[in-house]
Amino acid sequence: AGDQNLFTSLYPTLSQQLPREPMEWRRSYGRAPKMIHLESNFVQFKEELLPKEGNKALLTFPFLHIYWTECCDTEVYKTTVKDDITKWQNVLRAHNSVDWLIVVVESDAKKKNKTNILPRTSIVDKIRNDFCNKQSDRCVVLSDPLKDSSRSQESWNAFLTKLRTLLLMSFTKNLGKFEDDMRTLREKRTEPGWSFCEYFMVQEELAFVFEMLQQFEDALVQYDELDALFSQYVVNFGAGGKCL
Repeated sequence: AGDQNLFTSLYPTLSQQLPREPMEWRRSYGRAPKMIHLESNFVQFKEELLPKEGNKALLTFPFLHIYWTECCDTEVYKTTVKDDITKWQNVLRAHNSVDWLIVVVESDAKKKNKTNILPRTSIVDKIRNDFCNKQSDRCVVLSDPLKDSSRSQESWNAFLTKLRTLLLMSFTKNLGKFEDDMRTLREKRTEPGWSFCEYFMVQEELAFVFEMLQQFEDALVQYDELDALFSQYVVNFGAGGKCL
């Protein structure tokens, strides 16, 4: 969300650098931590993309929402950017989407063309005071990202570390909820109207997710469980039990 032209100018560098460094992925249930590379698909913010109640999909809605701005003008912030961020957060809140980040891009070239400006720390402080409450780390500064300088690279590295961390946190949380919902659905398999085909699509999506993360052993476990469940249904049907 936010300044689409700004994001478009930074996207090639972002998409190239994001998966470069691995992240340690820690999960619950005593599972051993693993190193993974994060690749993300960025889409323009639209309310209809947000998950709806009862949505069983894991790959069809965005996990982390990012607002981009390079505002350094006091009046522009007061009259447009602040209202825009407010509307964005209200939509997220209405859909119980709590994973977000505001990125303030600092550009020396842009500042030179402005007269009524605030120091970048003041703009960031205003955003943090207006929107972040106790989550001050949800507003970060990206300094001169298109410059070839050590300062720019340091800024990129800090931003990418924050982005990878938030992406992994959000993904892990959503994955955990998806697995919980899947287990609940599986436990209902003896109830009338339960569909193996519907359940198959849910657990197959979980396998796809593990394949995308190159966690092939975890993906294979999902298919093994589906195979065992299907075999049990065939046995039940042969013994006069319920049909698929």
